[in-house]
Amino acid sequence: MDLPSRQSQVGPILAFPQACAMVKLNIFSLLRITLVIVSLGGLASRAAPKLINGPMPAASAINEVLVWAQTSEPATVHIEYWPEDGDPNQSFVSAPVATSLETAGVAKLRVTEGIEPGQRYRYRVLVDGVPQELYFRQGHRAGEEIPMTFQAKPRWRFVPGEQAPHSIFDFRIAAGSCAYINEEGYDREGGTPYGDAYHIFESIYDTQPDLMLWLGDAVYYRENDFENRSGMIHRWTHDRSIPELRALLTSAHHFAVWDDHDYGPNDIGSSYPQKSVAKEIFDLFWGNPSSGMPETPGIFTYFNWGDANFYLLDNRSYLTTSVSKPEAFGKPKSMLGRDQADWLIEHLAWAQSQMSDDGKSYPARFNIICVGNQVLSEDSNPHHYRNFPDEWNYLIDRIVEEGIDGVIFLTGDVHHGEVNRMEYIGRGNPGVPGKAGKPGETYLFHEITSSPLTAGAWSGPAKNGARYDIFDEAEVDRVGQRNFVTLDFKGPLDNRRLEIRYFDSDGNLLNRKEGGRIDEITDRSVLFANELRAPRRASGPTD
Repeated sequence: MDLPSRQSQVGPILAFPQACAMVKLNIFSLLRITLVIVSLGGLASRAAPKLINGPMPAASAINEVLVWAQTSEPATVHIEYWPEDGDPNQSFVSAPVATSLETAGVAKLRVTEGIEPGQRYRYRVLVDGVPQELYFRQGHRAGEEIPMTFQAKPRWRFVPGEQAPHSIFDFRIAAGSCAYINEEGYDREGGTPYGDAYHIFESIYDTQPDLMLWLGDAVYYRENDFENRSGMIHRWTHDRSIPELRALLTSAHHFAVWDDHDYGPNDIGSSYPQKSVAKEIFDLFWGNPSSGMPETPGIFTYFNWGDANFYLLDNRSYLTTSVSKPEAFGKPKSMLGRDQADWLIEHLAWAQSQMSDDGKSYPARFNIICVGNQVLSEDSNPHHYRNFPDEWNYLIDRIVEEGIDGVIFLTGDVHHGEVNRMEYIGRGNPGVPGKAGKPGETYLFHEITSSPLTAGAWSGPAKNGARYDIFDEAEVDRVGQRNFVTLDFKGPLDNRRLEIRYFDSDGNLLNRKEGGRIDEITDRSVLFANELRAPRRASGPTD
């Protein structure tokens, strides 16, 4: 019997006494028919495509923006957008993208028409022509519509006409790592669930960052995930769907590196058999501007925002995890691999050569190197980059020899937050590990680590010779609870500064200045670009 015939019986069935008399139905027959009707309705509902994750602004250029979205079923997706202070009835429309089950319903929409440098836009997503409305489900905003915005990258180096106001060059990024989202039946055995405090994503949203940097372990693959492609897709789809995350996803531009848990099993490196699949799924669920190089596979990439260059590195594809001595075969222990390290140095050197204070263009003052594992920490963790001495010395020495300004490492992984600082004294011996640089000159390196977001936290090691205390209380030189960090790039062009702020999951400032305002940070929480310039640059020509 076809569906119209079933629908024609609904009326008599609902007139319960009459229907039972006419067709001699008992209560059990009625229930069975009712369940069929309900089931059919449920199937129809599930078949209707809808937005299940996102939208999420990602890579942004001066005249193009990428917006990521995911649908429940194959569908045609596009977005409508208009200037933030403009008329929604005079909107632009992106080219449509067809989603498929093979690519997990993911759409990557490239927005080009009407995009102006530095302009912020409101937008909405349409799935098969139906606008998708998003609302806050938690906290004091529950029931309010989520404002969806993206931003074209502002012009920085060359600004036509009169010099633009400094305010357009001020921006904020948020960063964090280790986001564990519980799923009953697939979590760790025993005890309390490992993930908690999902409202931290709403606290990040409250800071209104322009960019969000995910510093590894954005999901935690379970055993049923990392062995196959469908499991990986499930994990990303499941974890990205929590309501607390949606407002942050829709309003900031998101970039990511990976660490072991969003790559594969715990602590795995280059030997992971599914590494090519892991890369495919990582690239599918993020919208980084690029992913590796043709001759050097991986997820590493680069982008620029204002006077900061961001380098997103791959610490897993080339990682040596054996405890034997591979150098016996002429291959030192590796985290990044020589080719990726050389790519980083070459790009840093190129960027350094573009810097100028000639009044016609503005230099990039900061080089932010993002990687899943810590780089400067001196504690005994075997996953820290210092425990790969050949490669570590090579990278640091090359940075020193090239005179790269404003190097700051941005890292995660360790389930506590801290700032590290290294003073490298030049010894005038290029090519000799640990002895590069101008004799007697001091090169400053900093590392900002934020971890975890929602995974379990610990207080961190009591001793770390590189730790730089930005907190007021001497005994509290690190963050031993769930946290995120914001970095504000601001100030006049000749005296740019970076302001570091650590927050707990409730959005409370952790490096607050004692006796100061509720939002006032300690003096050590501010890094000045002029103090981060390499000595050969500071004492020599500037163009």
